[in-house]
Amino acid sequence: MPRVKGAKNIVPFPDRRDVATTGTVSITHLSRATTLTPVEQFKATLRHQRNYLKWIDSRHEQLIQTKAQLNPGGPGPKDGTYRKYRWYSEQITLLETINAFEVFYKTTFVNLACALRRFIPPSSIKGHVDAKVLWINQGKTSFPSLILEHQLYHDLEQVDKTSAMLVDAKRYHPNNINSSMRKLVLALQCIFQIRHTLSHNQGKVTQSDKAKLEIYGYTAVVGEVIDPSKDGLGVAIRNLLEMESKDFTNWILMSTARFLNNRVSSENIDLPIKLKKSLEKLVGSHPDLEGLNWK
Repeated sequence: MPRVKGAKNIVPFPDRRDVATTGTVSITHLSRATTLTPVEQFKATLRHQRNYLKWIDSRHEQLIQTKAQLNPGGPGPKDGTYRKYRWYSEQITLLETINAFEVFYKTTFVNLACALRRFIPPSSIKGHVDAKVLWINQGKTSFPSLILEHQLYHDLEQVDKTSAMLVDAKRYHPNNINSSMRKLVLALQCIFQIRHTLSHNQGKVTQSDKAKLEIYGYTAVVGEVIDPSKDGLGVAIRNLLEMESKDFTNWILMSTARFLNNRVSSENIDLPIKLKKSLEKLVGSHPDLEGLNWK
């Protein structure tokens, strides 16, 4: 009897109208996502990835031990197969890491805008929303989300533009070659280029990729594939992004405190304690926020 191609209970995608989703409570590693700040969520993503990669190693080691007990001297699990899929896991999780870091920027800005909306002058807000998106939108609308969620934050200039719009401060200044943060800026730009190569070229370095990497002071071999497992590349990238997520959060909160203090001084407005609690819940806490004159 010939094998039926495809499972009959799978609805072909062209015949579907819904894109399947599942609540975060049902996805174990995301169950606390709604209660975490953006930096906490990013760190949680890194923790789950590290645990996942350790789990793969532990399963392979367990297979080796089990084979040795059940069939001493017999063939064991194939190291080549383990290395192939371990490497594949390294590559796809590194792509997820860099994507998650961009989401960290985006979520931080959306949350910050939601908290500060009353205190940001309308004249500071720049950007546009597709009319079709506004037309079809139903229910409760978050205008900060509509304005900011569609932006791409793998460009540090865009990150600076958004932080300047919200709290009148820029962190990276990517076009300033004399910046004290130049080394960090080049490293982040290189990491986002690695994301591009992993996402659009399946990790294979093209001539264009190599040229862009060299602009940031790095090099790679054309025709070869980016290898997160070699020379600790994946670990080094994760370590840098984890540190920068923490440093960026501290910086944006410090800049927010300065922005609010300037608004109080220039316009003699009060800062409600409700705003402080909202900032702490949505973005995080900082000593400079504690020092403001909350009412």
